[in-house]
Parts: sequence; structure tokens; C-alpha cells
Amino acid sequence: MKIKLSDIKPSPGALRKTWSEEGLEELAQSIKEHGLIVPIKVRPINGKYELVYGHRRVKAMRRAGVEETEAIVEGVDDTEVIIQALIENVQREEMNPIDIAKALFQIQELTGWSQTEMAQRGIMGRKSIQQHMALLQESPTIQQMISRGYSGKTPPEKITEKHVRVVRQSGLQAPIREDILRKAAKEGLTSDQSRKVAESIKAARSEERAKFLLGTPFSDLQHDPELEKERPARPVGGDRPSTIDWHLYPDAGRILDKLSRWEKEDIPKMRASDELNKLAPEAGRFIARRIKRIENALAAWREELEERHGTA
Repeated sequence: MKIKLSDIKPSPGALRKTWSEEGLEELAQSIKEHGLIVPIKVRPINGKYELVYGHRRVKAMRRAGVEETEAIVEGVDDTEVIIQALIENVQREEMNPIDIAKALFQIQELTGWSQTEMAQRGIMGRKSIQQHMALLQESPTIQQMISRGYSGKTPPEKITEKHVRVVRQSGLQAPIREDILRKAAKEGLTSDQSRKVAESIKAARSEERAKFLLGTPFSDLQHDPELEKERPARPVGGDRPSTIDWHLYPDAGRILDKLSRWEKEDIPKMRASDELNKLAPEAGRFIARRIKRIENALAAWREELEERHGTA
């Protein structure tokens, strides 16, 4: 049925606390041009209507100058309002992960349901419920940084639930994790890059080295957990932890980044292809010749470096 927007009031327990201004403006423009595609849902309250879900759509309709709208009207209790709103928002709209986590917690408080029981009732998958609710254990600062992103993009100075999860899995203490997530937000790191930073700091042999890794802009070479595990706490013949800033040597850094990716990603892929007989014989012979040339060039370079700087 159609009802006037002036007769609709927001739910006092509205789940969405934040939304993208850009997305809201696009929705308002879409409503102007095509009307509302998916109706909102309300429940009767004292001769008026209270929103069950569709707060963002109502806000966009008001911005678009709409005076009345199609709505689903159903009398539902407070618990069902929260459940329906959560399911509808998660499935249809880009809801902030913290808002989702708080809604799940609210459902637990109202019903006493466990995470498994919520999953069995179709609210969300069990793993997703667990991951979202874990966000409530993070500091207010980190919670403010978390965003689902708009149109699949993470906004500047923001991180996602996955960033938080992979950094938490490193086992580092909360203050260090917070510093790493600040770094991720500031530098626009992916969740995988954030994981590498956390694991590298975890593997650091000294506090000074850990601080260096935290303060140095991300690079695959500098923040390689496996290389960090192999790095000595003190260089041979030196008395300070090894803190080479490869950003001071951009050409060398780029070459070493490429060599690292070649060793860890490209070579295993090519070897796997060859083992599966995906390479033609002439292709295999050509690759072998190129590898020999690269091998000779690298060996000559290594000898020059060792002659000039000493052996590792």
C-alpha cells in the first residue's frame, strides 16, 4: 500500500548508524529517475508507521522530494524488527561491519540465542557472525576506522573487517595491532599487505627492528615474514640491528622485490605448469636457455657484490 512519508518515523533501534553520502546521493537520483524499485517495510504504531527497514531509502526519497511511497505494512514485535532489518540490510545494502556487529549483539541480548542458533535461523552464516562480533572487542579507534567500503572500494583512511581479522591472527598485543591497522589505513594497504606487516613485526628479532618495520612504508621486500625470520638480530661485524631502508635505494629495492616475487610466485607456477605437461617442448627449452642467461648474470653480479662489500 502507499503511505505518506510524513506519516513514517524512524525506528528508535535503527541498525544503520553510518552510510556513504555518495551512495545516498546516487540512490536519490535513481529514485528521481526510476522511482523506488524495492519497497520499504513499516509497522503500525499509534496511527502512524515506524520503519522496520528502509531507513536509507526513506532518507533518499525525502532528498528526492518524494511525498508518498509503496510500503509493506506488517505488525511485528521488537525482536523481529531487528532480525528483519539486519537480514534486509546485510543482503541488500552496504552496511558498515560495526553496525552489523552491534545488531548481532543486540539480537543476542534480546533473545539469548547463541551464534550457532542465530545462524540456524538464517540471520547470517555462522563464520560471518563470529567474525563480525569479534570486531566489538577492538578499541573504539579501530572500530571507527572499519568500513565495508562503497561499491567494493575501501575509502581513504579506512580498513575492512578482513584487515582487522588477519592482523589479529598474528597474535600480537592489542596496542601493536592498532598501530599496524593505523599504518594500513594511512598507506592504503590491502588486507594481505597488512598481514605481511603484522607477521614481519612478529618475526622481528629486536624491538628496534619492529619499530623500523612499523615506520617504514610497505614494500614486499622489507615486509617479508619469511625473510624476517632468517634475518640475524645483529649483522655480522656490526653492533646495531639491521635496518636497511630500501626506499633510499629505489632501483635496488625494485629489483629485489621482483626477485622475491619471482622466487616465491612465478617459478613455482611455471614448474607446476611443466609438471602438468602444459608446456610445449620448444617452450620448455626456450625457458631453460633464458634461465641460464639470467643465472650467469646473477652469479656475476653476486661475485661483484661480494668482492666490493664482503660475503654475507
